[in-house]
Amino acid sequence: DTKSSALTSLASADGAVATDVVAIVDTSVTTTKKIAVNALAQAGIVIATEQASTSGTSIDFTGIPAGVKRITVMFKGVSLDGTSDYLIQLGDAGGFEATGYLGACASSGSTTTGTNYTTGFGIISNGSANITHGAITLNLEDASDFTWVASGVMSISNAAFAQMTSGSKSLSAELTQVRITTVNGSDNFDAGVINISYT
Repeated sequence: DTKSSALTSLASADGAVATDVVAIVDTSVTTTKKIAVNALAQAGIVIATEQASTSGTSIDFTGIPAGVKRITVMFKGVSLDGTSDYLIQLGDAGGFEATGYLGACASSGSTTTGTNYTTGFGIISNGSANITHGAITLNLEDASDFTWVASGVMSISNAAFAQMTSGSKSLSAELTQVRITTVNGSDNFDAGVINISYT
């Protein structure tokens, strides 16, 4: 049939198989090819070093390598000493960008509220000392104009609130860093840890 004919045409008389054949017999796999496949399989998801969110007004993750297409920002027991909302901001070689974000966050619990954000991907804090957990995933939507989309769900463990956020942002250049801060830029982190993973 057509499939077997196509595979036959790629095989030479000595049994070698062209490098672009996906399914090949073990005797046709060279040591070099096995090493390359193993390296790709082991690359997987990179987990950065978590940072304590117990002081300061921002947490930065820098040195994100070229070619990353997905980043997950993770909160574990994070809180603030004020009532400002959280922001996730993206940055490139020129620095962090604080304009041009499109999106909103909705908080649902004993009350329901929603807020639009233009200076970062926002997460409603629902007040001082609330303890936040969860993850926001950033996906590269268009590599040609450095557009990222965000979505995720967070919750507060000391109160009955859940936050859902999403949005988009086009950077000036390739993403190299991520910052977690607040809308007012002056409230301090006072508990928990934050980390990112990427692939």
